[in-house]
Amino acid sequence: MPENAREEPDKIGVEGSMKYLQDLGVKLDEVVVLAVLTELEAPTMGEFTRDGFIDGWTKNRAETIPKQQSQIAQWRRSLSQTPDFFKRVYRSTFLLARLPGQKVLPLDTAIEYWRLLFTAPSLSWTTPSTPWLAWWIEYLEGNWKKSISKDMWDQTVIFVQKSLVDESMNWWNEDGAWPGVLDEFVMYVRQKRGGVETEMDIG
Repeated sequence: MPENAREEPDKIGVEGSMKYLQDLGVKLDEVVVLAVLTELEAPTMGEFTRDGFIDGWTKNRAETIPKQQSQIAQWRRSLSQTPDFFKRVYRSTFLLARLPGQKVLPLDTAIEYWRLLFTAPSLSWTTPSTPWLAWWIEYLEGNWKKSISKDMWDQTVIFVQKSLVDESMNWWNEDGAWPGVLDEFVMYVRQKRGGVETEMDIG
């Protein structure tokens, strides 16, 4: 545990966590911070518990600083290359980013994390015909004023991963169990692509 944790032996607070991450060579505004928090079972943004800290590094066989640095380098790669790992970090981010006692994320907070999570060197949400992330944020800022629920957050990453595999949206079904906001976003994307359903849209 970092020396900063001595005053509270079962927790590393924000100040101690920031110092520890900097000692590991991790910039506080880079996406891999979310992977570290996820893997070390952080209860909230910028804090670690003793148990989560020890269990997380033990599970990854990284009990020394050099091994931890090596593991973090692997997590950086995994965010863009390993869909299951990315999804786990993504879903954890919602829980980490919520304010105490809240069940939803403010829209501006969600957008901030979507920008971080869906931009290289993490998973880049863009395809040859569609700047998905830019259009998603544009759509939300113009048409969606509500907070973001956990269900909407979780369904969005499924939508993202499917759109990256098949940007034509042949997998889309209006009768599926998608949140209404994603139904509306699909219509928005089709309009942005030219206002008509092309062969690529309808398959």
